[in-house]
Amino acid sequence: MSWENLFKDLRIGRIAEAYPLTYLDIGTRDGFQDDLSALAFAVHAIGFEPEPTEFARLCNIGPGPWASRRILPFAISPAGGAAVLHVSNDRNGASLLLPLPAVGERFNKTQFFDLERTLDVETRTLRAVLEVPEIDTIDYLKIDIEGSELGVFEASAAVLADILVIKTEACYLSVREGQGLVHEIDACLGASGFELMDLVCPAHWRREGHVLHPRISDAMPPYARGQLIHGDFLYFRDPATLDDRPERLIRLGLLAAAMGYFDHALMAFERDAAAEHLTKTYGEDVSDIVNEASRVYGRRAFGQAFRRQLRSVVGLLWDLPRVLRA
Repeated sequence: MSWENLFKDLRIGRIAEAYPLTYLDIGTRDGFQDDLSALAFAVHAIGFEPEPTEFARLCNIGPGPWASRRILPFAISPAGGAAVLHVSNDRNGASLLLPLPAVGERFNKTQFFDLERTLDVETRTLRAVLEVPEIDTIDYLKIDIEGSELGVFEASAAVLADILVIKTEACYLSVREGQGLVHEIDACLGASGFELMDLVCPAHWRREGHVLHPRISDAMPPYARGQLIHGDFLYFRDPATLDDRPERLIRLGLLAAAMGYFDHALMAFERDAAAEHLTKTYGEDVSDIVNEASRVYGRRAFGQAFRRQLRSVVGLLWDLPRVLRA
C-alpha cells in the first residue's frame, strides 16, 4: 500500500499546491526516500550523484510521483572542489572520508571498510547548490554521506538558517577518519534552531552474522543483542523561530504532516502568522485541516503496521526450529 500522493485530494493538498516544497537528497544512490510521498505532487526532488555511470542511470529514471525530479552530477562536501571518493566493496559505504578498517574487523563487517577503488569526483558546498538555476531554497534536507555530515553543517550555517527539516545519518562510534559523531551533530543543529524529533531506523551491529533482530541465528554465539552504531536523526525547526515568516511556518507544517508528525504540523499552523493567513485564504480552521489529514494517514499507517506485525509473526515461526535446536 503506497503513500504516494495520499493527501492530493484533501484540504492540506490544496495548501501544498500553493506552497510547493523543495527536497534535497544528498546521498541518492538508492533513489529518493518516501518521507514526503504523501505530498509528492507538490515536491520538487533534487538528488546528487558524482559517479558518471550511476548519474546516467539515475537520470534515465522517470519523474515518478514527484512534481519534478532532478539529479545533479556532483557530490556535496564542506569545502567544495575536487575530492576523492572511497568506494568500499559494499557501495553503500562510499565516502569522502577514509574508513577505519579496525572497526570493520571488530564487527566482522569488512565489506563496508575494504576499498574496491577510489574515484576523483567534483564536489560543491551546500551554499553553491543554491546558485544552481531554479534552486533558491531548501525546505527538506536528507543527508547520508558516510561521515561528512557534520562538516557540511558547520560550513553551511547561513544555509541551515533557512532549512525547515533535516534528516541526517549520524554515528555513535567513529567508522571514518575525522567524522562527526551524534553528540557533535546534535549540538550543531541545536545551535541553528533545530529540535530533535525522532531517531529513525537505528542500526545495531553484532559481531557474527547480519541479523538485525537478536533472535536465534546460525552464527556463534547464536543469540546476541547488537551494539547501536548509527541511525537517521530527524530534526524539525522550532516553529517559534519563524513567527515573522508565515510562508515558512506553513511549509514546516506541510512537511510535518507528510511525515506523520501531526502534533508538530498543528503547532506550526497554529502560530498566529500562519493561522491568520490560512484561515483568511481557505476559510477553514487549521485544526480541521490537520485532523482530516491525520485520520487518512492514521488509517494507512495502521494497515502497514498490521502487515509488518503479521510478517514478524511468520518470521518468528520460521525461526522456531532453530530456537529449539539451540
